[in-house]
Amino acid sequence: MNVSAQKALLDALIQHQAYLYRASSQNVNDLIKVFDKLSNEQLLKLSELFEDLTDSERKALQGLNFSSRAKASRNIEEIKTTLNEWFSSLSTELPTIFEQSAIALAVYEAGYTVTLMGKTLKTDGEKLYQKAKKAPFSGGQLVDYLFADIAASLRKKVEYVIRDGFSQGQTNQQIINRIKGRKSLDYKDGLLQSERYVIERQVRTARSHVSNAAYIDVYKALGYEYVKVVATLDGRTCKYCASIDGKVYHIDDPTRPRFPVHPHNRTTYVGCDKDGNIAGQRPFVMDERKVKDIPKEERNHLIGQLDANTSFKEFFEQSDEFFKKTWLGKSKYELYKKGEYSIDKFADPLNKRGYTLAELRALDKKTFEAVGL
Repeated sequence: MNVSAQKALLDALIQHQAYLYRASSQNVNDLIKVFDKLSNEQLLKLSELFEDLTDSERKALQGLNFSSRAKASRNIEEIKTTLNEWFSSLSTELPTIFEQSAIALAVYEAGYTVTLMGKTLKTDGEKLYQKAKKAPFSGGQLVDYLFADIAASLRKKVEYVIRDGFSQGQTNQQIINRIKGRKSLDYKDGLLQSERYVIERQVRTARSHVSNAAYIDVYKALGYEYVKVVATLDGRTCKYCASIDGKVYHIDDPTRPRFPVHPHNRTTYVGCDKDGNIAGQRPFVMDERKVKDIPKEERNHLIGQLDANTSFKEFFEQSDEFFKKTWLGKSKYELYKKGEYSIDKFADPLNKRGYTLAELRALDKKTFEAVGL
């Protein structure tokens, strides 16, 4: 790739990550709209069924195994059927909506990358998406189980609320409100609100996975044998991504991290030669706030550009003391300042997260013992 193409690719990919977040919002909103519709329909049925319960049935619900096939009263059987319909519909309708948008995303991302590189390549969105589905992301999750897991988790929580509500003698409306939330609070205080957050987080992460899978597929098709990790140079980047920023991997290396490695992960790959050198510059934000949240009068010092080959570690070493202390935390900053630790040492490469101080001490103890200290 020539110098101007490399620069354009890096600049565009970094900016593109921000655009992808916004694009994901539409998919999230569509899914939550269907989630609310299906949930509200079944909650209305549950509310009506609760009204017909006898005292003995209310007592039975306090200790009921909702998955049991043991014969129960007609009202309780209808409650179980309603729950089955509710969570079955979530497990089937949400994946269908997601898959349609994910295939379109895979087509766009592949075409975008090819165009950015000034090449021509025929892409198949369905095949790209099928490849992405088979690859684990964010700790081993698979796209196929995404909504089934969400539905199963929500079902368990709903059953807990029903059991607990009847055991505490709550009214039918109080139980429904615990699940749905109260209208006076715009339904933000119910169990469903926490699940909306789960859907948003998981969908954004899964879409990022599809995007990254498309990038890799395109890099391979265009003949690239190596890829370089590109994290975001700001205070919101995790310790693990910071520790591997700038590393070059063979594109088929089985130990190569598969991004996203955690929710809201902004780290990606760029195709490169074996040496990993990239032309141009990359932006940085020496702050934990989003750019929009930083007052304009503060931006000159906190926002800028660095050589594209500057790693997060090098960026960190050039940053001011306030940023270092804020990003590392007081205790870890003191270890770094004394020269006992580089930022690489604060990350766990196996679990893809930052080490706690207790974990660092335990690791150091093993090291000291190994060298006879």
